[in-house]
Amino acid sequence: MDLDGAADQLYGLDPDEFMPARTALVAQARAAKDRPLAAALGGLRKPTRAAWLVNLLAREAPDRLRDVEELARRLSAAHQGLDVAALRALGAERLQLVERLTAAAVAAGAARGYQATDAVRTEVNQTLTAAVADPDARADVLAGHVVKAHVYSGFGFPMAAGPAPQPADRAAPAPSEPEPEDGPGVAELARRRAQEELDAATAALVEARAALAAAQLADAEAQQGLDRAAHEVADLRAELRAAEATELAARQTANAASEELHEARGVVQQAEQALGDAARALGAAGDRADRPEAG
Repeated sequence: MDLDGAADQLYGLDPDEFMPARTALVAQARAAKDRPLAAALGGLRKPTRAAWLVNLLAREAPDRLRDVEELARRLSAAHQGLDVAALRALGAERLQLVERLTAAAVAAGAARGYQATDAVRTEVNQTLTAAVADPDARADVLAGHVVKAHVYSGFGFPMAAGPAPQPADRAAPAPSEPEPEDGPGVAELARRRAQEELDAATAALVEARAALAAAQLADAEAQQGLDRAAHEVADLRAELRAAEATELAARQTANAASEELHEARGVVQQAEQALGDAARALGAAGDRADRPEAG
């Protein structure tokens, strides 16, 4: 048994079966005196339901996930080449591919009796979307070793960027012959200045919209992170409640056993006392039987 093989086995299981199976594998590694493997196995985390569905997809339809690799390659090339038309077309293709794979993952779970909630379906979709852009997320998805949902935060490909739009230069014009107070020269100067104001306002609007988009993305990612954290906390609290219930049951069993032990000791003491009394009575009776009768 090695770590990769054990991980393949564990992450293909229903999350409810993960912990007992991991415990058994750790015990096997310890029995084989392979402490590093036992420690590594003990560090494998239980997958969320969304992660499990993605892992099922990797096992049941690995060829379909190869489309993720191919799309990622083409998106990277389009970003490098600043091909806006290709990026727009590939963006639409990405949405369609991720939706198809999400539906397939949810169907794989349904075949095993699990009906995904809207929240779980969203996390599956986010994870597959992230796999298109993020090599680390893609490696987890293709290996079927996803532990929790990944979050998509932009395509993630390096992209050449031109200089940011700047307001038109407003430096004072070089000295020139004074223009007449009225006439074509004055009108042209006014037009140029109005154009400069329009260019500056346009650049400011572009920058403001970019900042707004970045803020909206950051807010969406923060909300997603909060939701994931809340789900993890809920799972941990459920595990804690289960562990506390197990501890309480064990404590009650131990207390009952202690009471039974105390009662058993009392019964033994009473039996020993009765045995002693009987032995002494028997001895006394023997002594009387051995004495000669009085004449």
